[in-house]
Amino acid sequence: MECTPNRESLLALIQPDMKLTKEFLKRIYAFEISYPGFSEEAIAALEAVGCVRAREHYNAWVKEYESRRDAELKEVAHWYRLECEKEWEKKQKGSEEQRTQRERKQSGRKWMDGLF
Repeated sequence: MECTPNRESLLALIQPDMKLTKEFLKRIYAFEISYPGFSEEAIAALEAVGCVRAREHYNAWVKEYESRRDAELKEVAHWYRLECEKEWEKKQKGSEEQRTQRERKQSGRKWMDGLF
C-alpha cells in the first residue's frame, strides 16, 4: 500500500530522470487545494530538473479534471433540484390534505351545532 507523501517528500521525488505521470500531477493538484501556491513550487522544481513542459501538462490535466468534475456536479445539482421539488410537492400536498380534513371537521361541528 502506497502512503501519500507530504509536500516536502513529494517535492523530493522530483528528479531529472523521473517520468511525469497523471498520478503525480493529481498529487500536486491535491496539495494545491490545501496549500495555495504549491503547484507553482512543484512546477518550478519540475522545470528546474528539465521538465520544460511541466506547466503545460499540469494545466491540461487540471482543465480536464475540472471539466469532468464540473459536468458531474451539474448532473448532481440537477438531480438534487428535482428531488427538492418532489419533496416540496409532497409537503404541499400533505398541507392541502390537512387543510381539507380541518375544514371537514369544522363544517361537521357547525352542522352538529345547528342541531342543538
